[in-house]
Amino acid sequence: MATGTIRITTTIEITTPLGIHLEPITVRKTVTGITAIDPLRSFAFTAAQSRTIYDPTVEATENMTTWDGLIAWTNGTIDFECTANEGDANERLCVHRLVAELPLMIGADDSFYGATGGLGGTADVTDKIRAAEAGSSTADLHFTMWKV
Repeated sequence: MATGTIRITTTIEITTPLGIHLEPITVRKTVTGITAIDPLRSFAFTAAQSRTIYDPTVEATENMTTWDGLIAWTNGTIDFECTANEGDANERLCVHRLVAELPLMIGADDSFYGATGGLGGTADVTDKIRAAEAGSSTADLHFTMWKV
């Protein structure tokens, strides 16, 4: 079976308050062995609008009911909320603030089940994603998921 690849390259360039340019830092991430890629999803948000953007337990038409990785980006400011074990006594929420031009890449099991504060618990999957425009403006949100 043919597989796909995702390559992400980020270059960080820093100039100090004194105008000194530091050596650029380049970080590369390659994900190989991808067996499925969800079509790109795009959403337009009005000021302070929130909505569920991924929930296979409710939406029967979700292309991927399970996934291994996700990348999201915006042209504004979006709060990106990942839920693990929705409705369970051990439900956990993790909110990432997305800012313009800085993508977020996470794995499906970046949540923890049974954590009692601090770090701990068992790695668990994100099973619902909500997003909200975090200010008083508009923003577009784009994301895609993949399976390895």
